[in-house]
Amino acid sequence: MKRLFPLLLASCATLADGAPGLDNPPSARAGPFRLVTVGELGQNRVPPYAVDDDKNRLRDASVLDSDEDPTTLEVEGYFGASVEDAPVDEPSTRIARLHAIDGRSFDRDLETVLEPDPELSWQGGRLGSPSVLFDADGVRRIYYEAAGGIGLAIDGDDGFVSNPDPVLTQADIPWATAPLGSPGVVRMEDDTYRLYFDTEIAGEPVIGFASSDDGITFRDRGPIIEMGHSESAVDAAFVGSPFPVLATSSEGRPILYVYYTAIANSGKQSIALAARFIDPEAVEDGPEPLDKSPSSMYGPAGSVQPHEPAVIRFSTFSLLFTTQKTARDADDVVVTVGVSPGNIELPPAEP
Repeated sequence: MKRLFPLLLASCATLADGAPGLDNPPSARAGPFRLVTVGELGQNRVPPYAVDDDKNRLRDASVLDSDEDPTTLEVEGYFGASVEDAPVDEPSTRIARLHAIDGRSFDRDLETVLEPDPELSWQGGRLGSPSVLFDADGVRRIYYEAAGGIGLAIDGDDGFVSNPDPVLTQADIPWATAPLGSPGVVRMEDDTYRLYFDTEIAGEPVIGFASSDDGITFRDRGPIIEMGHSESAVDAAFVGSPFPVLATSSEGRPILYVYYTAIANSGKQSIALAARFIDPEAVEDGPEPLDKSPSSMYGPAGSVQPHEPAVIRFSTFSLLFTTQKTARDADDVVVTVGVSPGNIELPPAEP
C-alpha cells in the first residue's frame, strides 16, 4: 500500500500568491454556492430543482459547455438514468441527455445516449455517474461508472459507442480495496487527462487519481484526498464522488479545483473543495498535493445528503449541480442547481 502522508491533503491549507483560490473562493467563482430561487429557473421547473424526474430517476449530472465558450450559456446535461418507473434505489442503467440554452433550465426532451452493451460483461448492466468532456479534436467523451470499472464511450457517426474494455479497474490500482466509482475527468491545457475516482483503502473512503496522455490508457498516481483528521473537519467521516474543473487565476495561472462529497463526524453531508495551482513545467510521479478549503462550498439544511457535484464555469459566474433528496425522509432524488457568487443577478431564465 502506498504511504498516505505527506502526499495527501492538509485540511487547513490555502492557496497563496494573491490569486483567487481557497483563501477567497467567491472572487474565483469557486463557491460557496447559493441555490437558485424563484425567477431564476425556466422551463416550468420549480427552483432549485434543475431536474426532477421520478419516472426516469435522473441523477448524477455532468454538464458540458456546448461550444466551450464561457461567454455563452448553452449546455448539455448528462445524467444517470434507470429504466422507467424503476425502484428508487436501483443503480443507473443508462446515460440520458437534456439541453439548456441558459446554462441551467433543462428542456424535457430526454434522449438516451448510452445503454449497456450486452457483449461487454464487465459493465454488469450498469452505467452511471457520467463525466463528459470534449477531447482535443472536439469529440464528446463520456466516462462512466460500471460494475467492473470506469468505462469510456466516444461520440461518432452512430452516436456514443463504448470502448470494449474499461479504462481503469480496481485491479489497476494496487492500493485500492474497493471497486472504483464516480469518475471525474478533466482535460488539461496540454491535452493530457486526469481522472479522479472514489474507492477505499482498508475500508476507509478515499479519492484516487490517475493520469493519461490520450484519455484511454491511465496510470495510477495514488490516493489524493482522504478524510480530514480534525474532529471538526467537514470531511472527517467520508470523501467521495470527485469532480475536477480547470480555471485560470486573475494572474493567468491555471488552477485545478476538485469538488467532492464530504461527511462530517456530526453526519452533516456537504460539497467540499480542494485545489492547487498547476505548474505546466512540473514533472511529478506521485499524487499532486491539493489544498482543502476548511469550509463547505454547499451545505444545505435538512439532511438532504447532497452528492455527485458537477460545476460549470461561465465568464461571470459558476453553477453547481448536485444530486440530493427533496427532504430528510424522502426517497426520491432530484438534481439541484446553485450559483456562485451568491450576489450575482443571473441572466434571464429560458421560459
